Amino acid sequence: MSARRGFTLIELLLALSLLSILILALVRLLDTSLTIWDRTEGNRDVTEMGLAVTELLVDDLEAIEGGPRGDLLADWVKFDTDGDDLADTLWPRLRLVRASGAADLRRQDAGTGADPGARGLVEVCWALLPTREKDPDRRTVGVLWRGERRIGDEETLSFFAPRFFTAGNAPAPGSLNQVTGGVLWLEPTFAAQTSVVRDGWKVGSALADCAASWDAWGRERPDVALSDRNEPAVGMPAASDLPLLPRRIQVRLEIERPAELRRRTRLDEALEPDTTAFRVRDERRLPEAGTHIRIDEEWMAVVTRAGAEISVRRGQRGTRAAAHAAGALLHHGFAVVREVAVPVYREDWNLGPKR
Repeated sequence: MSARRGFTLIELLLALSLLSILILALVRLLDTSLTIWDRTEGNRDVTEMGLAVTELLVDDLEAIEGGPRGDLLADWVKFDTDGDDLADTLWPRLRLVRASGAADLRRQDAGTGADPGARGLVEVCWALLPTREKDPDRRTVGVLWRGERRIGDEETLSFFAPRFFTAGNAPAPGSLNQVTGGVLWLEPTFAAQTSVVRDGWKVGSALADCAASWDAWGRERPDVALSDRNEPAVGMPAASDLPLLPRRIQVRLEIERPAELRRRTRLDEALEPDTTAFRVRDERRLPEAGTHIRIDEEWMAVVTRAGAEISVRRGQRGTRAAAHAAGALLHHGFAVVREVAVPVYREDWNLGPKR
């Protein structure tokens, strides 16, 4: 009867080592697959939300009223979002008069005593306002609101009334409804009669530049003292019996859903106002070059990234360079950009991008 040979200790250790390596590889593969799936699902949700919101806003802009009862007012105001008693965050408001759709007209009753000449017109207000979150990682992200009222409705305050927004820039109670939260940035840009946007939308003081604000009746309603973004468009004629409308409008919306916050990285060390390159804790969570990031109330543009270190341009989008503590969160969101040809100027074909 022959003796049966068993495994030696070295062979067992080798087999266990190979098995451990195989299990580790499988676990890492599963973790990577779950991360990619989770990120894809999150991006899909944000994409759908961004497209739905911009579609609603575009519908309002495409129906803007160009008659004597029309109006368009876009301005920028400041908010204190980090609780330091300094209003540093700059966010936009957009008010306009649009023509009602068929469903809106059915809701309007000609026997209510409203002005018959105004029937079919509604005021619309969009406003980006601070959230009331106490979490410092969330309270710098805004909430987008929208409301509408029928012109001639004496029971509600006009969106264009000076007292519609309080001293704290809050709207009249109950006048607006929440559209979505998680909004990092909303930027409407307006092409005036002399603006050229074939090579991009540039806001500036030259005749070919675009404007970040608008006042259809030239009544100096945007407060220039609050921000240079409230400067009127260059070369605009005086309004007469009709409102002056932009030829084309671009809308940029950036959304970061609350679930995305756990996939963001943080500063590895404190950041001084004059520093343009710094390290983060997790290089896998960095956005690509060319995107914008927000740390506390400051916006920065990512120039380059190499491993866990990135270089940026400080103080972007009307913010100022400031000091940030180690561990501060880097916000960045999914961007949706839409362009709208204002119907009054739809015959102008010289404004579109090169094909």
